[in-house]
Amino acid sequence: MEKVFNFRDLGATPAQDGRTVKKGLFYRSAMLNDATPADIAFLKSLNLKVIFDYRDVDELEIVKKDPYALIGAKHLNYPTDMQNKKLYKLKKSSHFMKAFRKVTFEDIKDTYRCIPFNNIGYKKMTEALSAGEVPLLQHCTAGKDRAGLGSAILLMILGVDYQYILEDYMKSLEIKKHIEDKVGHYIPKIFRARLLKRFEPLFVVHECLLETAFSAIKERYTTLENYLLEEFGLDAKALSDIRERYTEKISQN
Repeated sequence: MEKVFNFRDLGATPAQDGRTVKKGLFYRSAMLNDATPADIAFLKSLNLKVIFDYRDVDELEIVKKDPYALIGAKHLNYPTDMQNKKLYKLKKSSHFMKAFRKVTFEDIKDTYRCIPFNNIGYKKMTEALSAGEVPLLQHCTAGKDRAGLGSAILLMILGVDYQYILEDYMKSLEIKKHIEDKVGHYIPKIFRARLLKRFEPLFVVHECLLETAFSAIKERYTTLENYLLEEFGLDAKALSDIRERYTEKISQN
């Protein structure tokens, strides 16, 4: 698309028992507020039923365009309400540099330890999945952390092995240059190259971040199955039904 970054269909991802995730049902992206008319037309053509928006309130306040009515999908905003808020305080230019200096890679890891649990947005996303309210799209601002973990949980539910979940997650490296350009707009040119290099870990996804989230899940619940049951109420029968509905056998022809 022209102005919507980090967009992709999770379809065709390998799942268990020789199946793949069906195409045209599950999407992820960065924020949609810069969407061009062509982008809107494309999103509208997907016949999205619901868009899950994981941005916090302060992120919504600084964007003026509202594309959701034009897309024709129900827009549900569920701020992550994380214990560690530092990562998402880089919104207003007047406070940008001060906040930017305070965010560390450990802050991001702490975020990944927190957001898999008691997350109302992810709970509502799984309810939509169970209810057949698809196609759906998950997004946040950059589409790499909150939407990235939401997509990882969705793929987990669909029976996708960790290696393929990680493979999808790491595709967000492709938007590193776009994020640097957006961030660089707020940094005085004389300091830009040095500061962008210093804070590069904040612009990209890392294997260790997804591993941090999965380790936190296993530390609390021992297994992914227990996690899906306790956090989302998905027992073995529910998972089997969801996987039968949303995955398909790969043709051998």
